[in-house]
Amino acid sequence: MNLKTTLSLVLVAALLGLAGSATAQEVTAAVRTWSGDALQLTQPSLEVFYTIVSKSQETPGGGGTGVGQFGGMSSLGLGVLGRQAVDPSLFTLNRLFGSQAPDTIQGHRQAQEITVYRGGVAMQVAVANIATLAFARQPVRDSSLPPYIADTHVRSSATVLLTDGTRVEADYVNFGGMLLRGTTPSGRIDIPWQDIQTVEFRR
Repeated sequence: MNLKTTLSLVLVAALLGLAGSATAQEVTAAVRTWSGDALQLTQPSLEVFYTIVSKSQETPGGGGTGVGQFGGMSSLGLGVLGRQAVDPSLFTLNRLFGSQAPDTIQGHRQAQEITVYRGGVAMQVAVANIATLAFARQPVRDSSLPPYIADTHVRSSATVLLTDGTRVEADYVNFGGMLLRGTTPSGRIDIPWQDIQTVEFRR
């Protein structure tokens, strides 16, 4: 065996090793929804959707606060629009501001962490450290929502199991416009977090 052949074999072995390592580190997600669907996702990610006001407009009569500066905010995140999940769309902004609705830019980013609450204390959990995320629902008593939807008003809690075995019990979660994005044999799928009962990340 000459030197050239030996070097070629070493190179091939190294490339195969790298490919095997990449395959071994690929993250998948096993998802069960509240409707009973069981899904297997490859390349899962938590995506946060948001709306940014791109242009300030003055209120009629001049001298007023620009819509783009509403409440001292330069952007209208989901938290500004309400504690429940809402549609971060131009339609929603039109309902809020009428003819004075600002120009908007919609976008999304991949979440690196989630925020859960226990006893009013916020805890940041890195997505990369999550092994399992399980949600629970409790009906909201004396809901202020209209009667025709009050029966569906629920408060969500969660149990987070981390990769090191740590268990985090959260009595409240609200991820706003976040959804779980991944790929199935049929193509890409986006699952709103409210539809998820459990998700298990496999690394």
